[in-house]
Amino acid sequence: MKDMERFAELAGLEGLHPRLSTELLQDLLNTGLQNALLVRGPNYEDLSGLELQFSQLKEAVAKRCTVGFRYRKAEGAKNVNGVQPYQLVNHDGIWYLAAMDAGQLKAYTFTKIEGLLLNHDDRFEPDPSVVQKLEEEDSIWLNFVKTEVVLKIDREVASYFQRRKLIGGQKVVKALEDGGLIVSGQIAHPNQIWPTVRAWLPHVRIISPEHLQTELDQQLRAYLDAH
Repeated sequence: MKDMERFAELAGLEGLHPRLSTELLQDLLNTGLQNALLVRGPNYEDLSGLELQFSQLKEAVAKRCTVGFRYRKAEGAKNVNGVQPYQLVNHDGIWYLAAMDAGQLKAYTFTKIEGLLLNHDDRFEPDPSVVQKLEEEDSIWLNFVKTEVVLKIDREVASYFQRRKLIGGQKVVKALEDGGLIVSGQIAHPNQIWPTVRAWLPHVRIISPEHLQTELDQQLRAYLDAH
C-alpha cells in the first residue's frame, strides 16, 4: 500500500478524494465499488512511436546529463544544446520537459522535440532553487519572474473559482457583498491569463495590471471588426 500511495502522489491524485489514504486506494481497487466511483481525468496526448525518446529523457533526468535536440516552433525548428533536464511534467494531459537552458528555466513541449542526444560526459548538479521552483509551480509557465494579476469575478461564476484554481497561484483576496470575488494570481506571460478571462466573459475582468485588460479589449474589438 505504501507503493500505491507513492504512485497516487506521483500521478497527481492528491486532490481526487477528500483524503488521500489507504481507504481511497482500497476503494479504487475494490471491484465491488466500480459503479460507485468514476474518474474522468484530462485527455492525454498520444505518444505512440515516441516511447524510446521518452525513456531516454527519463534517463537523462535520472543521470543528470545534459541533452541536445531540435525543437519545432511555429517559425521553424531550432537547435538546442547543453540543456540541463530537471523533470518531465504532465500538465493538463500534455508532457513537457522542464529544463535549464543557458541559465533560464524553460518548458519544452515533449512532442516538439526531435533528434534527442544525451551527453553522458557532461553532467550537472541540480540547483536546489530550481528544484524548489518546480515543486511549488502549479502551471507550465516556468519563468522565475512573475507578475501579480488581480481579477474581479462576478457572482454568476464565483463558485467555479472557489471550487478549484483556474489561474496560476490563485488566491481569493476578498469576497464581495454582491457574491462576487476579488482573485489574485501569478503569471509569467499575458497568454497565461487572457484565455481564462476570454472563457469567462463577460463575468471576469482584469483590474490589475490595467494594461492587460486594455490589450484584451483591443483584441476583442479587432476580432469583432474582422468578423
